[in-house]
Amino acid sequence: MLCAAALAPAFWHTKGAFAQALTRTPALTLGPYYPNRLPLDLDNDLLLINDSITPSVGQITWVSGRVLDTGGNPVRGAVVEIWQADNNGAYIHTASPVTNREPNFQGYGKFETASDGRYVFRTVKPGIYPGRTRHIHYQIKTPGRGELVTQCHFEGEALNTGDMVLTGISNAAQRQSVIRPIESVATSAIGETSVTFDIIMGFTPEDAPAGTLPVVSTRSGVVNAAAFQPGASPGAWISIHGFHLSSATRTWAGADIVDGRLPTSLDGVGVTINGRNAYVYFISPNQINVQAPADTLSGTAQVVVTNPSGSSGAVGVELRETLPGFFRLTQEHIMATDSNGGYVGPVGIASGVISVPARPGDTIILWGTGFGPANPAIAPGQAVANSSPLLNPVTIRIGQAKAQVVYAGMSGVGLYQFNTVVPDLPSGDYPVIAEIAGVRTPSAGRLRIQA
Repeated sequence: MLCAAALAPAFWHTKGAFAQALTRTPALTLGPYYPNRLPLDLDNDLLLINDSITPSVGQITWVSGRVLDTGGNPVRGAVVEIWQADNNGAYIHTASPVTNREPNFQGYGKFETASDGRYVFRTVKPGIYPGRTRHIHYQIKTPGRGELVTQCHFEGEALNTGDMVLTGISNAAQRQSVIRPIESVATSAIGETSVTFDIIMGFTPEDAPAGTLPVVSTRSGVVNAAAFQPGASPGAWISIHGFHLSSATRTWAGADIVDGRLPTSLDGVGVTINGRNAYVYFISPNQINVQAPADTLSGTAQVVVTNPSGSSGAVGVELRETLPGFFRLTQEHIMATDSNGGYVGPVGIASGVISVPARPGDTIILWGTGFGPANPAIAPGQAVANSSPLLNPVTIRIGQAKAQVVYAGMSGVGLYQFNTVVPDLPSGDYPVIAEIAGVRTPSAGRLRIQA
């Protein structure tokens, strides 16, 4: 399963390369309506607020892209914030010129890019308010490398030609770079649209620090290996990003597992979390994948990487009992298999992968990590001989439909499976959200259904 999860582009590091410098995204005004009161929910799904099941009104629009430097190299760990008017043209700001605000619209969200520089938001097509054309505000923050405030606009809008912000961009190439086509999602049964907006930051590629000691990135250096959100939970798979982490690249082999115990180091490369040894599955110069050890701490834990050259400085990470996430086949589609072990997803979803869409009434298996304790307990660091049900109940929604979960439990090392009956829904792509112990998975992962 972990080998299959490597198909997710953010699970392993893939470096982009372009022949020439890309056009920098222009800096544009922050505007007067950056939220002066942030919503209770800050995730990348602006249609749902916290555990509400009532979505916002409006044309559902998926906004995604990459954060790159001018050489085309992906920028990992960039915090992408967006804020916008709702379907009525109202902002979540006390001075919004339009006051009939849609109560179920989050209005603001943020996303931290993983190793491929990608981000994704689910939102609505923004409404229009007096004085401006249709647009979405962006603020991109990169650790130690500056910030960029810009906006995304849409092709074909009649108000584009008279918009003071757009016409104020003197460079034609830069102006065109922030006007993006809005396209229909062919697989959507409810008229969803999508926009792709790549953001080119005007700085040089990040250089590796001098010396040979391992260095863990201080921002987004430790993330859930399935959902890529910062943090860790006991027994879950996590990815650690940085520099000089290892001189070799390999995964564990059968000889590394002795008497059912998983290795705490490979080729002298090890990781401690809160002073306890993690279990090392994969090592490379810029990424290590480990299973987090057992721990009862809640709060900030210290992560340290050690290799034959020495030890890294400690990096703080939030440790939670549960930090759930579904593995992905691609950035947007979750990892799912059918009863025969075949992949479930759009046909041709990835090179070399045979996949078919889910059908209503089928029982499929969703795969994730970080869902918390099982009963009977399975301690981290040991091979799993038998599956064990989750201690806490889990709820899974596909679209707005609550799915029947036939089985939910741990079936592999740090790996959870959810035997789930596909609801009777029309053909299309649907967000999949699981909730356990009051914590939800990121909601941008989708499942393809073909009725």
